[in-house]
Amino acid sequence: MSRVKFSVFTLAFPGRTAEEALRLAAEVGFDGVDMRTNRDGHIYIDASREVRRRLVELADSLNIKIFSVYSYLGGDLVSPDPGVRERAVQELVAHVDLAVDLGATYVRIFPGTKERTRENYERFIESCRLACREAEDRGVYIGMETHGELAYSGDTCNLILERVGSEFLKVVYDVAGVHMQGLNPLKELREIDLGHVIAVQFHDFVKEEGRWRPVLLGEGEVPHEGIAKYLKDMGYEGFIVDEYEKWWHPHELPDPEEGLPHELSYLKKLFEV
Repeated sequence: MSRVKFSVFTLAFPGRTAEEALRLAAEVGFDGVDMRTNRDGHIYIDASREVRRRLVELADSLNIKIFSVYSYLGGDLVSPDPGVRERAVQELVAHVDLAVDLGATYVRIFPGTKERTRENYERFIESCRLACREAEDRGVYIGMETHGELAYSGDTCNLILERVGSEFLKVVYDVAGVHMQGLNPLKELREIDLGHVIAVQFHDFVKEEGRWRPVLLGEGEVPHEGIAKYLKDMGYEGFIVDEYEKWWHPHELPDPEEGLPHELSYLKKLFEV
């Protein structure tokens, strides 16, 4: 039997408080949540100790976990301005401290920028090295998502992992993100040691008139079945994330009360749980 843990990114809950997001996720049956951490998100790094404590207590009472802190850090980690990069690393460390207080396992980051250049790779790698030293001291992982121009394939993920050289840098594998790059998500995933993959994100799209339109899992063209079979065959025990983008697509996806039960049922069927 699969021992993966099913999580929902709180991007699924626009207009809801963090407490409401936790309750809804628990009602649907998820094992945990990934907290949207931004100034307009469900929590931010300026949250008081009391706020952090109350969220953990609520999660415990609901028998649900806060698995991760999903930051929006990326572009500033590759800024040509050393001062901007330094502040971005400090902000990332503050996200790590938030993760510690919430009992979270990892912090999600974006690998960089819109420009795929050698200079940006070097800046991103150095920023990750600095942040990972602090993360290691705190026992929290940093997960770079395959979203963007620097980590979008098996070989680019491996390049960054090798150059950073820290066991506390992991991959958050966005299946749809890789598919949208015109790559084969299963082929690219096979190139990465699964020990380095802390989470795998699932969401679905169809391409219409040059635009990717979000749909419920199983109703689009993103190839999930092969990914799930491979993870099961390999005994993967990481996080399976439902990236339900209601926040960005309020009129195209059903409300979470309607859409998320379908999503979780689909994922559990894929993983034979």
